[in-house]
Amino acid sequence: MLWMLFTELLYRPIFNILAIFLAIFGGNLGVAIVLLTITIRLLMVKQTLAGNDMQKGMWALQPKLNAIQEKYKDDPKKLSEETMKVFKTDGKWAFKWCIQMLIQIPVFIGLYYVIRHMAAATIPQEWLYSFFNSFGARFIESDALKNGVINTHFLGMDLLGTKNIALTVIAAVFTYLQTKLTTITKPATPTVPGQKVPDMWKMMWFMNIFLVFMIGSFVYSMKTGVGLYIATTTVFSVAQMSRQYRVLLRAEWLAFISKWKGVVINNPHHK
Repeated sequence: MLWMLFTELLYRPIFNILAIFLAIFGGNLGVAIVLLTITIRLLMVKQTLAGNDMQKGMWALQPKLNAIQEKYKDDPKKLSEETMKVFKTDGKWAFKWCIQMLIQIPVFIGLYYVIRHMAAATIPQEWLYSFFNSFGARFIESDALKNGVINTHFLGMDLLGTKNIALTVIAAVFTYLQTKLTTITKPATPTVPGQKVPDMWKMMWFMNIFLVFMIGSFVYSMKTGVGLYIATTTVFSVAQMSRQYRVLLRAEWLAFISKWKGVVINNPHHK
């Protein structure tokens, strides 16, 4: 029963989307995987933008913290209790960016099993939707790979192989860049009288480093086709976040340049 559920919700949809792109682009599996990834990410744009908006979460918390500080300014114990209560109930905004990764897990699982079945030439006939039979049937034949119906090589990579170092490095580097971009709007951690407030950003630093190594190990150990999906989605994330934070990134860059040149940026009195 569980296997049937996974098949209908994950494996069949992923395979049929790949079949469409395979048919359009001459059976090139690499192009199909890249386009599948971009399609999924485009469908998630709204959710991703909301998850990336880290500063918005702090803006929502700040008025509550200010109100509590004003109300209990003469009662440090109560101020501490109420502030910690706000963090526990409304302070999960810093982890919103993880949601977009969780949404992609079903796609990742579906693609993993499709690639595995494809490598073993054991894709079940029933996976193909009947209305795609006219162009998709040739991609589930046992000799589809042997006869070149499906091209499993992309940019010099064997998508059915493993341990692709170049793709591993790309995925790890862009994952690191993605984690750096999530902290670009880092706010100051508010102080709470009588309590030591955990610095969420320091906690996330360890999580980010762990994530980089985890993604790198996944890409290295799994089929290269699955690694291509992971690498493509991380590149897409960095591009999307760079556009979303382009103003802040420009400000950071100008501040960096001014630091080394010893000049003041946008100072009307500077000549």
